[in-house]
Amino acid sequence: MRIHGFIGTTFLDFPNHIASAVFTAGCNFRCPFCHNPSLVLPDSDEAGFSCPEIIERIRNRRGFIDGVVVSGGEPLIQEGLGDFLFQIRQLGVKVKIDTNGALPESLLAILDADLVDFVSMDIKAIPEKYSLAAGVPVKWENIERSIEIIMEAGVNHEFRTTVVPGIVSPEEIPAIAARVSGARRFAVQQFRPDITLDPSLQREQPFPLPLLRDAAERIKQYVAEVEVLGI
Repeated sequence: MRIHGFIGTTFLDFPNHIASAVFTAGCNFRCPFCHNPSLVLPDSDEAGFSCPEIIERIRNRRGFIDGVVVSGGEPLIQEGLGDFLFQIRQLGVKVKIDTNGALPESLLAILDADLVDFVSMDIKAIPEKYSLAAGVPVKWENIERSIEIIMEAGVNHEFRTTVVPGIVSPEEIPAIAARVSGARRFAVQQFRPDITLDPSLQREQPFPLPLLRDAAERIKQYVAEVEVLGI
């Protein structure tokens, strides 16, 4: 496990939970709009935190937190992830994992092992623009398979799409949400130009908030709960 970040307390990243957040380093995507470029392309191969150190920090926070978010980067590329999640679960706290959905069999493995209570998956774009949004070639069937795994697992979940000028428009959000019809939660996320993997996107202006809210209203026919994030 390559762990490059830890937040002791977050009220935002795990719905209905007070959580700690663990950030793994490295990713199989190169999304140009990514706001965690230091995790996607870390300066060093050395881990910032050891697994025992993180487990001890979580142990010491029990009684205040009731959940742990494992994010990235892309956590599912990490060797030893299953053992790390098992150790967290042994502490009696809930586990949420953030993923890009490109590794469906790895996702299925941790769900089958009952290591995760909540999955948050990004859906980067409509299929025709997926590789553009991810910054690397992507097999849409892997994304589709991960959606299917999450929906069939019965695990609590959310899907998220960031609305990025030139990559994802508000008008495309209903088509994306339709692909996860019946999902428990969908988040329409505002683009943040302050920090991006591709510096040229820092010149882009986010879409006006009313357009995002209108898109969120239009997808309520597909999912149980809709939220606009990053505002």
